[in-house]
Amino acid sequence: MKKYYYITSIIFLQLLFSCKNNCTPDITGVNLTNSIFLTPIDSLKSVDANSYRIELRLDIDEINKRRDKDCIKGEKGLKSNIKELSIVSNTNIFNIMAGEKINLDNFRIYDYAGLISDDYGEDIDANFKRYRLNEWIDIINNDYRDAYDSTYKFYNEFYIEFSDKNQSANNVKFKLIITLMNGNVFEAETKPINIK
Repeated sequence: MKKYYYITSIIFLQLLFSCKNNCTPDITGVNLTNSIFLTPIDSLKSVDANSYRIELRLDIDEINKRRDKDCIKGEKGLKSNIKELSIVSNTNIFNIMAGEKINLDNFRIYDYAGLISDDYGEDIDANFKRYRLNEWIDIINNDYRDAYDSTYKFYNEFYIEFSDKNQSANNVKFKLIITLMNGNVFEAETKPINIK
């Protein structure tokens, strides 16, 4: 009886792993939204620079390498890596003239993976690890975060904040441009906002 149990288990495991068909994430679009922590801001409003965030959402298409099978999210890295990321503003900020690329060191980025609660605010927000944008590009391209985790997680929602919170600007819009290695370029812009 044990012999049949082991044989059945082996066959089941072989079928399980032979059907596994990993997919490769591919960026298909970029969206930006003004927010105060996790609360989106749709209209022109004055916000404190300390609580202001730019919500970045990447539209992701899971590319199936073998189209005859169902897709299991499991492959590391993007189909086409991020080559360059730049941010510009329509007004002077960070001592940078309007329309010029802002030094990426003026920003930090983090992903929020968890449940949203009514008491979410600065204290809880501070617990998430921030990255410089150049570090983040390397993480996204190579997915280092899950090197020791068998469960693949490709996060597609991120929050960008100022590294120096002593900033102010009126009617400011931020434009983010992401260029992929395959030549695809994606742009997104926030709505105007007053930062005090």
